[in-house]
Amino acid sequence: MESECYRGDMKPAAMTPQNFEKGMLIDHEWMGGISRESEGFSVFVVDHASGSVVAQQTFPMLDAAIDALNRIPRDWKYESTGGCSGDRCAEGKCKGTGCKIFVGPADSGAGACG
Repeated sequence: MESECYRGDMKPAAMTPQNFEKGMLIDHEWMGGISRESEGFSVFVVDHASGSVVAQQTFPMLDAAIDALNRIPRDWKYESTGGCSGDRCAEGKCKGTGCKIFVGPADSGAGACG
Protein backbone atom coordinates (compact mmCIF):
# COMPACT_ATOMS: atom_id res chain seq x y z
CA MET A 1 0.00 0.00 0.00
CA GLU A 2 1.29 3.42 -0.95
CA SER A 3 2.12 5.86 1.84
CA GLU A 4 -0.15 8.87 2.22
CA CYS A 5 2.85 11.03 3.12
CA TYR A 6 4.56 12.97 0.37
CA ARG A 7 8.23 12.11 0.16
CA GLY A 8 9.55 14.55 -2.47
CA ASP A 9 10.46 11.78 -4.89
CA MET A 10 6.88 10.53 -5.10
CA LYS A 11 3.73 12.06 -6.48
CA PRO A 12 1.76 14.43 -4.21
CA ALA A 13 -0.60 12.83 -1.71
CA ALA A 14 -4.14 12.10 -2.79
CA MET A 15 -7.51 11.87 -1.13
CA THR A 16 -8.98 8.34 -1.14
CA PRO A 17 -12.18 6.65 0.05
CA GLN A 18 -10.14 5.32 2.98
CA ASN A 19 -8.66 8.65 4.15
CA PHE A 20 -11.15 11.41 3.26
CA GLU A 21 -12.82 11.38 6.69
CA LYS A 22 -9.51 11.21 8.57
CA GLY A 23 -7.58 14.17 7.22
CA MET A 24 -6.97 16.89 4.67
CA LEU A 25 -4.66 17.71 1.80
CA ILE A 26 -2.37 20.64 2.61
CA ASP A 27 0.33 22.62 0.85
CA HIS A 28 2.16 25.85 1.66
CA GLU A 29 -0.92 27.96 0.81
CA TRP A 30 -4.13 25.89 0.67
CA MET A 31 -5.85 23.04 2.43
CA GLY A 32 -8.55 20.90 0.87
CA GLY A 33 -10.91 18.29 2.13
CA ILE A 34 -14.20 16.50 1.73
CA SER A 35 -17.05 16.52 4.21
CA ARG A 36 -20.07 14.25 4.23
CA GLU A 37 -23.26 16.31 3.88
CA SER A 38 -26.93 15.31 3.79
CA GLU A 39 -27.03 16.08 0.05
CA GLY A 40 -23.75 14.36 -0.83
CA PHE A 41 -20.06 15.13 -0.39
CA SER A 42 -18.77 18.68 -0.18
CA VAL A 43 -15.30 19.45 -1.54
CA PHE A 44 -13.72 22.55 -0.05
CA VAL A 45 -10.43 24.36 -0.54
CA VAL A 46 -9.40 27.09 1.91
CA ASP A 47 -6.49 29.53 1.89
CA HIS A 48 -5.13 28.76 5.33
CA ALA A 49 -3.31 32.08 5.67
CA SER A 50 -6.37 34.26 5.07
CA GLY A 51 -9.12 31.79 5.95
CA SER A 52 -10.90 32.55 2.69
CA VAL A 53 -12.73 29.86 0.74
CA VAL A 54 -11.00 29.26 -2.59
CA ALA A 55 -13.53 26.70 -3.85
CA GLN A 56 -16.50 24.69 -2.62
CA GLN A 57 -18.74 22.30 -4.52
CA THR A 58 -21.07 19.48 -3.50
CA PHE A 59 -21.17 16.18 -5.38
CA PRO A 60 -23.81 13.44 -5.02
CA MET A 61 -21.21 10.63 -5.07
CA LEU A 62 -17.95 10.24 -3.13
CA ASP A 63 -15.87 9.16 -6.13
CA ALA A 64 -16.78 12.36 -8.01
CA ALA A 65 -15.81 14.48 -4.98
CA ILE A 66 -12.49 12.67 -4.58
CA ASP A 67 -11.73 13.04 -8.29
CA ALA A 68 -12.50 16.78 -8.20
CA LEU A 69 -10.16 17.40 -5.26
CA ASN A 70 -7.37 15.20 -6.63
CA ARG A 71 -7.48 17.00 -10.00
CA ILE A 72 -6.40 20.29 -8.37
CA PRO A 73 -2.73 20.58 -9.39
CA ARG A 74 -1.04 21.24 -6.03
CA ASP A 75 1.96 19.79 -4.20
CA TRP A 76 -0.39 18.27 -1.62
CA LYS A 77 0.69 16.55 1.58
CA TYR A 78 -1.82 14.48 3.54
CA GLU A 79 -2.35 15.65 7.12
CA SER A 80 -4.29 13.46 9.52
CA THR A 81 -6.83 15.33 11.61
CA GLY A 82 -6.56 12.61 14.25
CA GLY A 83 -3.29 13.98 15.62
CA CYS A 84 -0.40 11.92 16.90
CA SER A 85 -1.23 9.50 19.64
CA GLY A 86 -0.14 6.08 20.77
CA ASP A 87 2.22 4.51 18.27
CA ARG A 88 1.10 6.61 15.28
CA CYS A 89 4.25 8.72 15.24
CA ALA A 90 7.70 7.86 16.49
CA GLU A 91 9.48 10.10 18.98
CA GLY A 92 10.66 13.37 17.46
CA LYS A 93 8.25 13.14 14.55
CA CYS A 94 5.28 14.97 16.04
CA LYS A 95 4.77 18.55 17.03
CA GLY A 96 2.07 19.22 19.59
CA THR A 97 -1.02 17.16 18.84
CA GLY A 98 -0.51 16.73 15.09
CA CYS A 99 1.99 15.25 12.69
CA LYS A 100 4.28 17.69 10.93
CA ILE A 101 3.63 18.41 7.27
CA PHE A 102 7.34 18.77 6.51
CA VAL A 103 9.32 15.62 5.89
CA GLY A 104 13.00 16.28 6.49
CA PRO A 105 16.04 14.29 5.39
CA ALA A 106 15.94 10.61 6.37
CA ASP A 107 18.62 10.99 9.03
CA SER A 108 17.17 14.14 10.64
CA GLY A 109 14.21 12.49 12.35
CA ALA A 110 12.10 15.47 11.28
CA GLY A 111 8.51 15.11 10.20
CA ALA A 112 6.42 12.19 9.02
CA CYS A 113 2.85 11.09 8.99
CA GLY A 114 1.63 8.34 11.25
